[in-house]
Amino acid sequence: MLKRPAPHPALGALRLAVTVFLALHVFISAWLVATVDATYTEGRPSPTEIHSLVAVDKDRTLIDIEIERATSLMLYSLSRDRGIEPVNQTGVDQDEPTTSTPSETDWLSVGRAMVVGSLLLLVVAEGLVVARVRRASWYRFGSFMLVLLMFFIVFPITYVMDLGAQQSAAQNSPGFDLEDTSFVHVTTASERRFVWLGVELDASFSGYDLGLVAEENRTNVTATPPLEGTSDAKSYIAFESTFSVQYGKNLDAMLVLPFLWLVLPGSTHRKQSSVEEE
Repeated sequence: MLKRPAPHPALGALRLAVTVFLALHVFISAWLVATVDATYTEGRPSPTEIHSLVAVDKDRTLIDIEIERATSLMLYSLSRDRGIEPVNQTGVDQDEPTTSTPSETDWLSVGRAMVVGSLLLLVVAEGLVVARVRRASWYRFGSFMLVLLMFFIVFPITYVMDLGAQQSAAQNSPGFDLEDTSFVHVTTASERRFVWLGVELDASFSGYDLGLVAEENRTNVTATPPLEGTSDAKSYIAFESTFSVQYGKNLDAMLVLPFLWLVLPGSTHRKQSSVEEE
């Protein structure tokens, strides 16, 4: 069985250097990554595939959207009747104006500042341990827990709050048009599973798009699904997607720090040293 190394100032300095390196490594990497892989499986838009990536780091939010086999989706968008009045499935007056006051707080910047502050506190606390300041190990443990809290709880919350303030998450999501109430006989399903440092959601959507149905047949299609083989049955659309939200790949490197506290012990407390000298 391997023994724990004897405390030595050089080990404390090495531990501080590793702490600074890991903090910088996490600081410059992506903190939150969201991906959407979506496919139209049936209907006129198929087999269009949509892939999107959102990565959030210390400075910016990167959004990348790629559409493959987009011809069918473009023709579908041009062929459907966008002037159709949506079906009111909730009983809410569609003409009633809604007003909302946008938030002026940049929640994402607030979250970034809190994360950076927690990383700085962690480095300072490790420096206090190396300097053999009294109770510095407790400060280090508290700052480490604060880093985990900022990265894994507070920062995702501020990101969601920022999306809600801008009202851009749903509008820029692939398949957002499928939420329109002009679809009837809708079937949805979803399944969630947890992955390392994140969660994935498999979702499916299907229904009949009234924008593809002749105006004189829309009442019948709304009441009863059209028979297979009829022209109205061609308005059927099916859509499948996988939505994933994960923390940055390098964030788990912070979990190495408690292990370093054990295998790289620094020098003993000043009080012990002074007793030995006497």
